[in-house]
Amino acid sequence: MVDFTSRLGRRINRRLTSEKIIWLTTVDSSHTPQPRPVWFHWDGQTILIFSERDKAKLRHIAQNPRVALSFNTDEDGNNVGVVIGEAKILGEQPPTARVKAYLRKYREGVKDIGMTVPEFTASFAIPILVSLQAIRGS
Repeated sequence: MVDFTSRLGRRINRRLTSEKIIWLTTVDSSHTPQPRPVWFHWDGQTILIFSERDKAKLRHIAQNPRVALSFNTDEDGNNVGVVIGEAKILGEQPPTARVKAYLRKYREGVKDIGMTVPEFTASFAIPILVSLQAIRGS
């Protein structure tokens, strides 16, 4: 269980609540880390990410569910925040309230990429749920 009462824990929790982008790092079949920026929703316990079908991250997670999620640092390389967790590709959609919260967070982002919400949910239809196991940072 991750301790969000420590100084680092409180900072990571604030960032999980406020940030729009997090870097999801999976590991490919040759054990090479593969980071990519993703949109996410934090509900205080798990991180929800949606993926397009047939993406490498889905294959990586199926082979090795251990992932790292990292925030951008400040311009001097400070404010490091990393979450270590286990990802699971869900076989069904998360609860409707959770999906709505995710879509509210990215309403403008969906428009910015030239999609409607129905187009987005049809394209990014594969839910990934990450359970947190540890945090680190400075």
